[in-house]
Amino acid sequence: MKERPTQSRLLADENTSHRLVSACRRLLKVFPIVHIASWQDGSWLGLDDAALLISCAQAGLVLVAFDRATLPWHAGQVLRAGENHGGLVLFRRTVRSTAYGDQARLLTDFWVHEGHAWDWVNRIVYLPKSP
Repeated sequence: MKERPTQSRLLADENTSHRLVSACRRLLKVFPIVHIASWQDGSWLGLDDAALLISCAQAGLVLVAFDRATLPWHAGQVLRAGENHGGLVLFRRTVRSTAYGDQARLLTDFWVHEGHAWDWVNRIVYLPKSP
């Protein structure tokens, strides 16, 4: 995998471990992910899901999360309200929430080979992707 400097494009939500961010950076030193607690001094912590999704769109960030139950629903609500969201990368149920190495490999491989070039506005992707 080729490393290149870039600004953050991926935002790990508050229910995603800092260990995912660290594991991604062990695989790719300049991987463009930041944890929400570190982003803008943690000022986005505690935002409701809809506000967070809209803020991500405005900042050009794709939200990385495990919340398959409510985030897609909130993304739909944002769209129905005439707003955009910045995109979502969600891990499927088959990916354990404590398997940071597996999460990091899935995310970095996907991002390097496909996701970095996509228009993420209003897009949702589940990892691992379906064949």
